[in-house]
Amino acid sequence: MNPARVVLAVLGILFVAQGSIQLFQPELLTDIIGISADSVTGRIELQVIYGGLHLAFGALCLWGAAKEQNTRAVLMAMLLVSLGVALPRVILTLFHQDYSAYSQVAISLEVLSALLLFWLLRCTRPPMMT
Repeated sequence: MNPARVVLAVLGILFVAQGSIQLFQPELLTDIIGISADSVTGRIELQVIYGGLHLAFGALCLWGAAKEQNTRAVLMAMLLVSLGVALPRVILTLFHQDYSAYSQVAISLEVLSALLLFWLLRCTRPPMMT
């Protein structure tokens, strides 16, 4: 298996695990990072974004890992997702001067993920047309 597919498989497993936990136990967000919902609507939003959306990211990554012809497209999609999260987090962390341990870890993981995905995308050849 090529490195890009291995990375997508690992990311897929991590996203599915995180999404499953957050979908069924969103109160862990309060315990771990201090995000809370004071209404049913807020709880649903946490479950949808941290649960459902992360499950979808996991499924996408696993699809890219399983089917070589999908690997490059999934790398590109996940690179855009990573950048879409990392860049606003960096900007907003600097703007609000929130240098909490969580923010530092999140920025590190998101930026490193984006760099890794970019590198893998550059190293992965497009599939052969048959």
